[in-house]
Amino acid sequence: MRAISANRRAVREALAQEGWRFALVGSVEELKRHQHSCRTLRLPVGNESDNRSRTIREELLAQLPWEVRGQPFPRWLSYISKSTRKRLQPNLPLAAEFCLIHGFVFLIGNVWAERQGGGRWRPHCADGPAVVYDDHELYYWRGWHVAKKTVLEKPTAERILKEENQTEREVLIQRMGVEHFVQEAELREVDSFHGSTLLKVDTAEKRGHWQNGDWTEVPLPLAFLKVICPSTQKAYFLRVEPDAENAKQALESTLTGYTRDWERDLVAET
Repeated sequence: MRAISANRRAVREALAQEGWRFALVGSVEELKRHQHSCRTLRLPVGNESDNRSRTIREELLAQLPWEVRGQPFPRWLSYISKSTRKRLQPNLPLAAEFCLIHGFVFLIGNVWAERQGGGRWRPHCADGPAVVYDDHELYYWRGWHVAKKTVLEKPTAERILKEENQTEREVLIQRMGVEHFVQEAELREVDSFHGSTLLKVDTAEKRGHWQNGDWTEVPLPLAFLKVICPSTQKAYFLRVEPDAENAKQALESTLTGYTRDWERDLVAET
């Protein structure tokens, strides 16, 4: 859903009674032009209780890259009345600067988001940019800032295994689906234990590994544990640590904090 809309008129009307001088811009380039040509000031934090990111939209903007929002975003909000702050929420500026010539300079844009577990919101758009202003677009998948092609291009096992960036790779796997990825990537069987099978496949990402008294670069594998539901006989694939050496170790890693004799209980249940 669109959480923030770029509506200049609504922003002007909301701020009209605050008594400031202010300007609205639609691109990061314009915002930076003010930074370079005007004398900008770093605003001190106002009342601490008013400075916190307390709303859905303010929390969303706190997740934008530093190069967009500049100084910690919520600071300027402590300089406006609470009634204006409430009216401004649907059209909240994405970033703000303060200069001696123009007063506040606000960057206006659109933000799409989704609600996650616990009631928190995160930038997300499954078929386009999640943050849009005149000269730039930012792509987000469930709160992760990723490249345009990661969101828009069709994911394949070949593309996933060639991707060196972990975040981009994780998003591609989510979009493709674990089961489809496992089937297409042809993972190798490493070990099995009580009907559970450890599967692995190497990626293009490299990591340092100490082996035989020497430090070498080795491919980082993706590891999955195949488990079978005893009731439905349906296969499920659980993501496990790539360092898991055998199926038993991988199974233990999925039972974090389990204090009983899990192996005894598991065998008894199956």
